[in-house]
Amino acid sequence: MAGSPAVRIQKLASTDAFVAWDLDGAERFVGIARLAPKILVEGAQMLARSVTYSFAAFGVRAAGASAGINAKPEGRDEAVAEFVSEIEPEARAGRLLLRAGSGLRDEDLAPLTRAEYASLADDELVAHSAVAAAEAALGALAGKSVTICGQGPVADAAAIALSDKGATVEEGSLDATADAVFVAGKPGWIDHEVAAGIRAAWIVPLSPVPLTAKAYATVRRAGVAYLPDFVTLAAPLLAACDGASSTEPVERVREVTAAIAPHGPDAWLVAAGLSEAFLGTWQDTLPFGRPLW
Repeated sequence: MAGSPAVRIQKLASTDAFVAWDLDGAERFVGIARLAPKILVEGAQMLARSVTYSFAAFGVRAAGASAGINAKPEGRDEAVAEFVSEIEPEARAGRLLLRAGSGLRDEDLAPLTRAEYASLADDELVAHSAVAAAEAALGALAGKSVTICGQGPVADAAAIALSDKGATVEEGSLDATADAVFVAGKPGWIDHEVAAGIRAAWIVPLSPVPLTAKAYATVRRAGVAYLPDFVTLAAPLLAACDGASSTEPVERVREVTAAIAPHGPDAWLVAAGLSEAFLGTWQDTLPFGRPLW
């Protein structure tokens, strides 16, 4: 995984936990908190970077964050309580917005959340965001063949939304022949060996940073187009953090995807360039490490 030295790691004093803060100069940091016996700092850095690129792709001056709580089951509740207590001042100030990820429930982070940011945890909005991106890339979805690889609420919601659009939806493997494959899973779960078997024309992420850098190089050489997760998953971020825009978040995702999709296998690179161009308007230097595992 590419390094991300620009990400500042704050180690908490009260418990074995940390927060990864991406970029200097941002007034608001948004991302995910996860709990497990061991959360890798490097993974948190890349999740934070993906959110930064999401905001930048849509011209929003904000940055990503990602938190990890290292705790075994018997110490879980105490670790969560200590984490929330130490982080709460940043959350109350509106500087840090975190949603619950793996190992955590929404109620665990209740003291850190505010009603106006509820969209950050909206699985259906994530699904509709990704489906709108696919529609912008493929055109009308009626009659298109779509495979969903992965499980969970977002995958389930995407299957319903795709069916409502008239697509033929199947749950299957990454090597299925289809117009598009929607992928949901842990960051970096698609490596270059797995990517070599992908037969779909388009890859549409339902979860952050599913491909490694080598996997992206593999599918690009094969002529497979990979829509960037930092675009397909952006609607909840826009709904929560960019109320100044008059355009509905899902439609904004559709518009940006429509602009990059004609570049086919280079669409991810074009989107990254758009994000970096905006980052250059308020950062003296670009962060090192693009959001690929």
